[in-house]
Amino acid sequence: METRSFRIQFERCPFCGAEGVCELVGMIHEIPYFGETIESVIVCRRCGFRHADVMHTEEKEPRRYELRIESAEDMKIRVVRSSTGVVEIPELGVSISPGPRSEGFVSNVEGVLDRIERAIESAKVGADPQTREAADKRLRTIAELREGKAQATLVVWDPRGQSAIVHPKARSRPLTSEELSRA
Repeated sequence: METRSFRIQFERCPFCGAEGVCELVGMIHEIPYFGETIESVIVCRRCGFRHADVMHTEEKEPRRYELRIESAEDMKIRVVRSSTGVVEIPELGVSISPGPRSEGFVSNVEGVLDRIERAIESAKVGADPQTREAADKRLRTIAELREGKAQATLVVWDPRGQSAIVHPKARSRPLTSEELSRA
C-alpha cells in the first residue's frame, strides 16, 4: 500500500480560537506488524499549538513489549507509541504515562532516549543539588546506553494495543488484568 496524505483546515484553533490558521496534516501508510496506520499532527500557525498522534485502523489486544537494550545497534530498533501507550525504563526510574495532551510517535530506541534526556534536562533547571546529581547520573547512563556500554530494559505497554517495539528481539505478551487496572 502506498502512502496517502491529507490536509484538513479547521475553522478555529482549539487552543487560541483564531480563525483559519489551524490545520491537521496526516499520512496513512502501512507499518509492518500493524497494518494501516494514520500519523497526524494539528498545528496552529498563530499560537504554535501542536498535537501529534499515531493511530492504527485495526483494533488490537492490550499488550506489553519488552526489549533488552544491549548494544549501540539496538538504538535503531523501531518503537511505536500511541497516545495511550506507556514507556518505561526501570533501570533509569523513568515512566512516561499518557496525559490529557499525550502525543503518539513512531521513532526508534535512540529517539525514545532523546525524549527522556530532554525531560531530564528540563527537570534539572532550578532543581536542588541532590536532584541535579541524580539527573546527571541518569544522563550518564543514557549516554552509556547509546554507546553500548550499559544495558537496560525498555518497556512499552498499551491498554488499547496500539503501541509496540517492532523487532524480533522484543518480547510481547497480553496485559494482565492487574496491569489493565493501572491504565
